[in-house]
Amino acid sequence: MKNNYLVMVCVLCFLLLVFAPIITLYFLEDKNVQYLNSVSLSMMEKGNKIYDNVIINMIYARYNNNKYNVDTTDEYDYSVPEIEIKGERYINESLVHLKELESIGLLKSDFFEFLATNKQIITRTNAFYGESLNYSKKRLYIPKDNFNIAFMSFEIENITNKIIAIKIPKEYIVIKKEILEDYIHYLNLNSEDWIYENDSITSKNKKIEIKIENINNFVSISIVPYS
Repeated sequence: MKNNYLVMVCVLCFLLLVFAPIITLYFLEDKNVQYLNSVSLSMMEKGNKIYDNVIINMIYARYNNNKYNVDTTDEYDYSVPEIEIKGERYINESLVHLKELESIGLLKSDFFEFLATNKQIITRTNAFYGESLNYSKKRLYIPKDNFNIAFMSFEIENITNKIIAIKIPKEYIVIKKEILEDYIHYLNLNSEDWIYENDSITSKNKKIEIKIENINNFVSISIVPYS
C-alpha cells in the first residue's frame, strides 16, 4: 500500500512538471496553447517562411514556440486618441490604432466615449521580438479599476502595424460576417476560400484561423494556425 502511494505521488509530481509551464503560459500570455505543438512541421519552410505575408509568418513562428525576448514599458497618457492643451498636441498611439477597428465597424464608438470619461489611462506594452517574431501586446488600465485589472488588451504586428488580436468587454464590439470580412481586408489576408462559422473563420489557402471566443464578459479575437 505504501509503495502504491509513493508511485501515485511520483506520477502527480511528474504531471505537474509537464503541465505547469503550459498552464502558466496560457494565463500570462492569453495564448491558445493547444496550438503550440500542433502545427505540422511539413508546413514550415526554412526560417518559418511559408508565405510572402508578414502576419502569417509571425503567427506560425509564435505558435511553433520560437525563442524571443520581451521588453515591458508602462505609459501614462490621456484617455482620448488626440488632445490639444495650451497649443500642444498629444497623441495616444494605442487609441489611434484602435480607431482603425472603429472605422470598419468592429469597435463601437461607445468604447472611446467611455474611455474619454477617464482623465488618464495606463498602457502596459509587452514588446516581443526574435526571429520572425515582432509584435506587441498592449493592456489598457483605467483609474476606476485602480490599475490592477486590464480593461482590455490588443496585439499589434509591428511591421504591418495591424491589430492581430483583441480582448474587450462584449458591449464594445460588433461581430457580424460583413464586419469580419472588412477585418480580413484590413489585415490584407484576402482569399476566396474563407469559411464563416459562429466561433471562427478559416482559410485553407492561408492556413490560418481567426478565432472568436466568449470569455466571461469579454470577447476575444485572435489568429492561430489552421491545418
